[in-house]
Amino acid sequence: MDESSLIKRAQSGDVGAFEVLIKNYESTIYRICFKVLKNEADSFDAAQEVCIKIWKQLGKFEEKSKFSTWVYRIATNQCLDILRKGKNKKVVSINQNEEWALELEDTKINIEKQVEDAERLRILKSALDELKKEYSEIIILKDVKNLSYEEIATEKNISLGTVKSRLFRARNALKNILKQDKEPFRSFWRHNNRKEGL
Repeated sequence: MDESSLIKRAQSGDVGAFEVLIKNYESTIYRICFKVLKNEADSFDAAQEVCIKIWKQLGKFEEKSKFSTWVYRIATNQCLDILRKGKNKKVVSINQNEEWALELEDTKINIEKQVEDAERLRILKSALDELKKEYSEIIILKDVKNLSYEEIATEKNISLGTVKSRLFRARNALKNILKQDKEPFRSFWRHNNRKEGL
């Protein structure tokens, strides 16, 4: 049975369908939690809570975005809630100095930024997957591997002019994909605007 059918059956109360559906995401959910919480026990507990939330909120899911995107959002929000409540942090007693408390707060902000950056990278990867192969390859060579124009020309056995023109077209194509008014690309601009304080 495909994922869409499993979702519809689970939304109608079919527990068996939900169990099959969530089994496909258990390891992914745990990895997301562990990446944020850095602790096996806390990550396991958080992943269990995420599965419960998915079950409770499944009726609200609409196929305007990918189910995986929706699951990712619930998992990251759950982990951020745990961090905000301090459930996975050391308790700071009133006798300890203010600097330690500030350090904990900075750590929390840092982790939230890492989660946001990870989400943006995931969206960019989805956009790259929609590009023509020659476009995604040249963007990865230049913007991910940081090769020079000359190195790319040598590796791809094309002229320097072709490298520059292809990269220009590839970046424009990527930008157009990211501008699409659909998930997950709509989220990319929300993350950017939040980052820029808009």
